Formats: sequence, C-alpha cells, structure tokens
Amino acid sequence: MAVKEQIVEGALELFKRMGIRGVTMDMLAEHLGISKRTIYENFQNKDEIVEACVLLENESMQAMVQSILNKSEHYIETYIMFMWSRINKLRNVSPLFMYDLKKNYPKTICKQAGEFDHYLKERMVEFIEKGKADNLFRAEVNPQIVASVVFEFTKLLRSGFEPGSNSLNDFPLAEVFEHMAVNFIRGLATSKGIELVDYYYEKHKQIR
Repeated sequence: MAVKEQIVEGALELFKRMGIRGVTMDMLAEHLGISKRTIYENFQNKDEIVEACVLLENESMQAMVQSILNKSEHYIETYIMFMWSRINKLRNVSPLFMYDLKKNYPKTICKQAGEFDHYLKERMVEFIEKGKADNLFRAEVNPQIVASVVFEFTKLLRSGFEPGSNSLNDFPLAEVFEHMAVNFIRGLATSKGIELVDYYYEKHKQIR
C-alpha cells in the first residue's frame, strides 16, 4: 500500500473513533508508525486529509452498494442488506466524526452529500414504483413524497444528532436507523410486501 493511502486509511480509522478535532498530526503519526514529516510530504494540512477521507468513504459506499446488488436475489432483500450494512457502519463510528465534519468542513460534506442525496432520491423513487407495480407497496403511496422523507431523515442522520439537538440523542445512531428503516418499509408495504420484508429481515438479522 502506498504511503498516501496508508495515511488516509489510518486517519479515517482515528477520525471515526475519536472525531476529527480529537485527532492531532502527532497522534496520526504515532498510530501509523511514521514521522509527522512523512505525513506533511504527502498532505499540506489536516484539511487535505479530511477531504481524502471523505472521498474514500464515498468510494467505499459505492463499492458496498454494488456488492449488495450482486448478492441479493430481490430488491426487497437489497434494501434489507443495505440497511444492515449501514447499521454496521454506524456502530463503528463516533457521532463526533459526523458532527465535526458538518461543523468544521461543511463544503466537503455538502459536496459529498449533494451527490449521494441526488442518487438516493432517484433510486428510492424507482424502488417504490417497482414495489407498487408488483403489489408489494400500497397503491396510494406517493414515491416523490416518500423519497423526500428519506432525504430529510438522511440529513438528520448525517448531523450525527448534534448534542442537545433533539430527543434522539438518547439512543445509539445504529439503533435509531434500524427502527426507522424497518418500520419505514413495512409502512409502505401491502400484506404481501410485509411478508417479504419480514422474511429478508430474519434472513439477514444480525446479533447485536
């Protein structure tokens, strides 16, 4: 692995565990077992490292989505597998990471979020329309409204639930996301759709 990639992966690991502000260049150098000079030979400052970390996370997310698409046998299963993948990520990320990213690097996260939100809304509309056509989702469901609801929840989740911002602060991010994701899709579904949701949920259910 190239030194630059090693730095980015090591930084992302620390940022997720401790938040961005809590990690110094000295800490990163010690974590990687390299000199601080080596870090500065590859990156001008911490901001550049954060940018690279966000890009790496985006690429990782895209690869994860493609992997799930290749493995799943049904689009309801795709949804459930994506849900569990997201839950696992949230379990391993300190809310401080997302909070620091939003507060101190708004341009970075806005660029990433804008691209992902546009992709998410388009896929969600397609997902719901297909479910309606297959009688898995209720006929009266409005795909555009539902996609917008998902979009707003995604923004809330991305904030990392800022300290004191709302009552969800009392619960782990992963648990909040699981409750939202499961009850959200069951609320859209017909009885036939609920059977599939419950089947794939149990199939991929993970021990906490």
